[in-house]
Amino acid sequence: MVDIELEMLKRKKMRELERRLAVATSATKLEEEKEDPFKIFSRHLVGRGREVLEAARTQYPELTMEIVRELVELIKLGKVREPITGEILYSTFRALGLRVRLDTKIVFEKHGEVKSLSQKLREKITD
Repeated sequence: MVDIELEMLKRKKMRELERRLAVATSATKLEEEKEDPFKIFSRHLVGRGREVLEAARTQYPELTMEIVRELVELIKLGKVREPITGEILYSTFRALGLRVRLDTKIVFEKHGEVKSLSQKLREKITD
């Protein structure tokens, strides 16, 4: 008789623990889903990745949001494991038909001094 009561108490306690675990797990998943996809995605960017992302975000805000959501899903599923560089992100946008315009500069370095192309041309004209 005592064994039966003890077994029932164990089962009741086990159900309670399983319920608590399920609630805690679902709360964690909800917190992850509420987090901004750009924050999640930016953690996986390296190099000029953030620069490309911000340029795309200003030029194509809605499309960039959709692309980032899909990429975050791929990251969560484990299909994208390595860090995403600016070049990879830029080529991804190009493959999807989005021409992201980036600010580019041509600079020259001579004897540790960095000069832009316009400065170099001005110097050459004045000489």
